[in-house]
Amino acid sequence: MYAPPPILDEEVEAMLWRERESAAEGWEEPYDGPLETGPRSESRHKWDVVAMRREELLYKWERATEQIARWQGAQVRLLAEAMDLALEDGTMRDDAPLSVRNVAAELACAVGMADRTIEQRMDDALVMRDRFPQTMSALETGRLSLPHARVVVDAGVRVASPEGRASYEAAVLERAAGLTTGRLRVVATSIAEDYAPSTIAERHAEARVGRRVTLHDVDDGMTELWALLPSVLAHGIHDRLTRIARSVKDAAVGTVGAFGAFGEGEDAPDSHAGTIGLDAHDPDDRTMDQLRADAMCDLVLTGHPTIAGVDRSGGEGIDALQAIVQLTVPFQTLVGDDGPAPVLTGRAPIDPESARRLLGAATLWDRVLTDPVSGDVLAVDRRFPTEAQRRHLRARDEHCRFPGCRMPVWRSDIDHTIDHQHGGPTEHTNLAHLCRRHHTLKHHTPWQVEQHSGGVLAWTSPLGRRYIDRPPPGLRFVARE
Repeated sequence: MYAPPPILDEEVEAMLWRERESAAEGWEEPYDGPLETGPRSESRHKWDVVAMRREELLYKWERATEQIARWQGAQVRLLAEAMDLALEDGTMRDDAPLSVRNVAAELACAVGMADRTIEQRMDDALVMRDRFPQTMSALETGRLSLPHARVVVDAGVRVASPEGRASYEAAVLERAAGLTTGRLRVVATSIAEDYAPSTIAERHAEARVGRRVTLHDVDDGMTELWALLPSVLAHGIHDRLTRIARSVKDAAVGTVGAFGAFGEGEDAPDSHAGTIGLDAHDPDDRTMDQLRADAMCDLVLTGHPTIAGVDRSGGEGIDALQAIVQLTVPFQTLVGDDGPAPVLTGRAPIDPESARRLLGAATLWDRVLTDPVSGDVLAVDRRFPTEAQRRHLRARDEHCRFPGCRMPVWRSDIDHTIDHQHGGPTEHTNLAHLCRRHHTLKHHTPWQVEQHSGGVLAWTSPLGRRYIDRPPPGLRFVARE
């Protein structure tokens, strides 16, 4: 007759469990190889409690993220159905806007949200369900998160024909795996350009008419100064302000030169630039955002980065600071033929005329040869003497090569994938850009990286997961069938 096991006291049970854990940590894997005469390597424990907990957490995180995406897909479909009902009811009563507002208010009150927000989400849901069915399916099955799905829809709304949208969706979803929303937006925007009913030049000419600067007063004596500008000008302005801010920050801590934090191999500007408007011994606890704002005010109001710089030296040092705008321009577009849209590196397509004007005024520019099928960078050359490897890597990488990071190459380090001190060659097949954060992560944590052909980096996490990061051009310049 079966007798149930005795029930132990909780303290006794806890003591026995601690003993089992202690014994398990001492277990070693059996060794079947030849006997070693040298020093014995460190044995591996079969029971690694910390690694098991991290692996379990990672598994739960992935499953939770997938389930959230599925439920968000269900919400999108419900909101689209709500819009259907509202429009149907409104058509019968000849007042569709009021009907939509009525349904949105009901849904909003039920979950404690603003009815305007719900109404906008109803409209977005209807667009995703009816015009982007592949994206809707990917969301409902948990293969794509809602923020990623919105990126696909936002970039694809300009594609007019159903056939074009279907081809656009298929191309983007094929490349969406493992991309952050920021990287996916660049890819989706570039692919959508191939299916747009009008060219980027035509749309830019229309949009440029709307450029403006506006003011919006907020609380506590503050006002927002907002500008709508062509992309190349806006990014150039922001980059120049960042460089001025960095030069002031470096001067405050005694750094020599203004560009010390922007990567290897860049020449420092005029000697005044490192100390513009600031005594090298004065503390400066302003953030980069605050420094950019102060530099913009000084530049616009005085023509110089700081009042102190004007008083001391007339501001000559700032002349050495120039904004960096990196473009990728297909050759047929450069010479004036109808070709693919130029790309503001890491961002979005721009109009060809702006690209030609920038290249015409540039003192240095690269010629990038890519594979016509895969889009991989094959070679880079330049008419002016320089280090070919750096040019190749700037053209290939565009930004830090850790998965999801978008720090530009001129603010990143060039890292040996296999350390030089361990025999790694100084060749483009063993070099990649890493920002300071991920450069440190590579060298001071268990993260590991391998480089494969075409500049593909395979990162391995401390838990053994592999994450692939491909060079950006390979995601954009892929031949259409």
